[in-house]
Amino acid sequence: MKKIIVRGLVLLYFPVIFSFVAVEKSNLVCSSFQTVIRDSVDSKFVSGADMRALLLKSYPDLLGRPVDEIDCEAVEKTFNKYPSIERCEAFVTCSGALCLNIQQRVPKVRVYGGSGSYYLDENGRKMPLSSRYTAHVIVAGGYLGQLDSLSQLVTLAEWIEKDDFWQAQIEQIYVEEHGEFILVPRVGDHVIELGNLEFLEEKFNNLHALYTKGWELREWNLYEKVSLKYKGQVVCTKR
Repeated sequence: MKKIIVRGLVLLYFPVIFSFVAVEKSNLVCSSFQTVIRDSVDSKFVSGADMRALLLKSYPDLLGRPVDEIDCEAVEKTFNKYPSIERCEAFVTCSGALCLNIQQRVPKVRVYGGSGSYYLDENGRKMPLSSRYTAHVIVAGGYLGQLDSLSQLVTLAEWIEKDDFWQAQIEQIYVEEHGEFILVPRVGDHVIELGNLEFLEEKFNNLHALYTKGWELREWNLYEKVSLKYKGQVVCTKR
């Protein structure tokens, strides 16, 4: 009998609580909004002021509106169309604040091509430049149409980025007419003929050995080209 009574009380408890919550929510109005922008120290493509302006432009009567009338999914779709935003999550707090949790897109390469200049993000998608912020990423150009996919540029850029030595040494990627890669270093009056993206680790290890053990300092400007195209070889061409 006690078990039956307890179960009955439990079954009655939740509908009553939910009804109170529903009544309280229906009386709650949106009083403010908060924006959390991830990685805002490293990237500044998105600002809190911009997000406020976009929100009020899209929903001018937002403040003072009952929170149960706010379509958070629609808000998310609005912000996900913003070119520098990867993902937006929207939700309403118990105090009536609309919260936006925003993740910025991450540029990996700045491309100079026939259609103008733009970034490629970490997923290989085009990303427009920003008037407020310039990302310090490697630049790329050349015959980009010869690549199977622009994501190849991202693969190479991320390989360079993950090593401090190469990040400091390589400043540009150039795509040749037949779709192979040339790297332009910051130090030394030569170019690096990388070829395709196969055996990247071996190629960069061989180049590192040349820089640190093969050449003396005076030799850095004696060569016009270093080729890594051929497996297991480093071929240097003098001027």
